[in-house]
Amino acid sequence: MKGKNVKNTMFDRVLSVIAPHYCYGCGKTGKTICQKCKKHITQMSYTTCVLCDRKLKDNNYCGRHRFPVQRIYCLLLRQGAVLRAIDALKFERKRAVINDLVDITDELLPQLPTNSVLVPIPTTPRNTRIRGYDHMKLICHQLGRTRRIPVEQVLQRRNNVTQHFATSAKQRRLQAKEFFQVVADVDPAKHYYLVDDIFTTGATVREAARCLRQAGANSVTIIVLTRQTS
Repeated sequence: MKGKNVKNTMFDRVLSVIAPHYCYGCGKTGKTICQKCKKHITQMSYTTCVLCDRKLKDNNYCGRHRFPVQRIYCLLLRQGAVLRAIDALKFERKRAVINDLVDITDELLPQLPTNSVLVPIPTTPRNTRIRGYDHMKLICHQLGRTRRIPVEQVLQRRNNVTQHFATSAKQRRLQAKEFFQVVADVDPAKHYYLVDDIFTTGATVREAARCLRQAGANSVTIIVLTRQTS
């Protein structure tokens, strides 16, 4: 797997010379998100509770709701360059955006405690086959290398159901109950950080956190790159 990742990275570099990237923010040639746009994006961090929009300072969960986590870090609204970059990774196979998304994530996240473990929210098997990769797994591993935090594939998807066409928050919650199973040992002494790209109603990450807690995790925090706008 490591050799495959190295080959993919080299291919991306060669391709960037032949067909250069354009910034999803300003259109400048070079990176998918240029340094100027990254600076602007990190100054627009999301500062409210993802569940009730209460203004907060150090995370995005006010603690007043029945959610099986200690904290939620939701970094940005899903808009502008970040929206376009995530969609390009998911639907256009633009792997080059991973480095820029991780740079932004690293800038906005606080220092994480020792014994931290990153756990990607797994993509459905169908979408993984279509894209040729699990985009959250790639993001998680890059973030793990940047922060020197181990990544553990603790969760596995049980079906191919996606929530793009769910008509209500209740339907999303019911669907999510069938999403995950724990496929590795859970250590109660570790701090588990679930990592996902988009928070809409929270049904997916709620269920993932519940699975970890039931398997024995004492500390579960959610890291999500963006909050879906209405």
